Amino acid sequence: MELYKDSKKSMSSVVIIDIDDASLKKFGQWPWPRIVNAKLIGQVSLLHPSALGVNIIFSEKDRTSPINIQHFYEEFFNYKIEMPTLPIGLKDNDLILRESLKNSNSTLSIYLSQEEAKHSCQEFYFKSYKFLHIKSSIYANSALCNHPNIQVNLQNIGFVNAEVDGDGLFRRMPLFIHYQNRLVPSFALATLLSIDTLTEERGRNKFSILGHHIYMDRDSYVLLNFNSTLPQRISAIDILENRVDKKMIQGKVVLIGSSATGINRGELLSNHKKVSNTMIHATLIENILNDDLYIQPFIYKEVNLYLSFFLSLLMVFFLYKRWYLLIFILFSLSMTLSIIWVTLLYFNHIYISIGYLWFPLLTFFFSMSISFILLNIKEQKRSRQALLRSHSATVDSMTLLATIHDDETGAHILRTKNYVKLLADYFYKKKMYSHILTPAYINAIYEAAPLHDIGKIGIPDAILKKPGKLTKSEFEVMKTHALLGKNVIKNTLIFYDKNDFLKVAYNIAFYHHEKWDGSGYPSGLKENEIPLEAQFMTLADVYDALISKRRYKKAFGFKEAENIIIESEGTTYSPELIKVFIELKDDFKAIALKYQDE
Repeated sequence: MELYKDSKKSMSSVVIIDIDDASLKKFGQWPWPRIVNAKLIGQVSLLHPSALGVNIIFSEKDRTSPINIQHFYEEFFNYKIEMPTLPIGLKDNDLILRESLKNSNSTLSIYLSQEEAKHSCQEFYFKSYKFLHIKSSIYANSALCNHPNIQVNLQNIGFVNAEVDGDGLFRRMPLFIHYQNRLVPSFALATLLSIDTLTEERGRNKFSILGHHIYMDRDSYVLLNFNSTLPQRISAIDILENRVDKKMIQGKVVLIGSSATGINRGELLSNHKKVSNTMIHATLIENILNDDLYIQPFIYKEVNLYLSFFLSLLMVFFLYKRWYLLIFILFSLSMTLSIIWVTLLYFNHIYISIGYLWFPLLTFFFSMSISFILLNIKEQKRSRQALLRSHSATVDSMTLLATIHDDETGAHILRTKNYVKLLADYFYKKKMYSHILTPAYINAIYEAAPLHDIGKIGIPDAILKKPGKLTKSEFEVMKTHALLGKNVIKNTLIFYDKNDFLKVAYNIAFYHHEKWDGSGYPSGLKENEIPLEAQFMTLADVYDALISKRRYKKAFGFKEAENIIIESEGTTYSPELIKVFIELKDDFKAIALKYQDE
């Protein structure tokens, strides 16, 4: 019988007779009496399909058969039921089903398993195919078959196994499985083999059937295409009640199965839709007849892995040479060309998982990027440390220039920078001025403190080193050191306007003689108009000047110096700063003693 072929590609060549929920509601729950199945198969056969497959495994006797009911009552109740008017031919439903299967040349289904099973059917008859060049790496140790009363002498048999991938999604299935030293075809393929023979190609896992070429991988797997023409579905109840036009069945491949809830669990596709086992086999037949099957040759997996390894080594070489632009170009080119390559293969029904190229390459590229970032961070850290050392040396040199003209010592610089850090750390720990004070900002204050008198480099020695009290005009000249210090740092700040250190140094040098009540110089700022670091510097500078000996004064005692500072609350210093100083005065004294003038 010739296979039905419609001129329209959209018309399916496969029809599923679905034992759905509506059919079960009409004829009772599953399993049906075999006589109903026999009638269903007979009704389909009368519509002249090109091939008929039954995706139902009848593994037990039909307990609803009259002959089995007689045996049941006789065995359990010792009561013999007589059915004198019932014809002999209607007493065994299994025999009726077998005759229906035989007359319709139906293909039966079995299930093969790799596990050993006690009740596995060890022997069953099926058409002896001579597969000389077909290869499959799958072996089964047991089989779930139909009852011998049904399966005997029925030779069209195929397995219905449809296993999911490791991620729980169904994509592929084998066309052959080894069992009892023979290759068993899949249920879909066995159905097609009931109307045509298979022609193998030597040296390749490839064969032809009904004029269509099927390529398999080395394990006999093929990838199903669920985006192709889908099989038609007809409810079993419509067949049993003769509501189906003969043209819908005639010349087509028909599979009888069930999608009813509770009978078929179904498999999940990559689009998260479930399909019944019968739909899977029907789609496989549809793919074969429309040349829509995909394969995934193992060689491409190896090629992708080797290519990924080669590209990774090339990237390492580029990284070693510091050809960063070439790394980006190579990576982008590899991704682009691989997409084009995979797309072209896909149109030729070859599916390549680009993950075998991308995943190792992306993993390596990511690892390399992280390594590069870490190396870069390390280099930046090294450069920053070198810059900081250079920065500190520059600050020390600038400070030294200022102290050459002044009688202040290096110990004064050490003391004052530690005083301001002591104050800043206290405020930070108490979460005061948290919008200003951060560890980095405190460190900037500490490093910038030595530059508070950098402007004195511009004050004449006659005034700067005068042993006695300065005159009013001399003091006005001395006051200009704050402005001079500001200008020195301002010139640098123009080029590095985002440098916190320079901003802090600018505020310290320019504003460290401002007073809380606004009577200071050079700008007459008052209260919180004065930058916080300048307030710290004012207290630190005055305290150290009081306890230190100068050519124009003797050193005050710690107690006397503390009292002078405290008495200036509200005038020179903020009440808040004096309160903190009172708590820290012993720490001030400890710093002064640690860094005494030699």
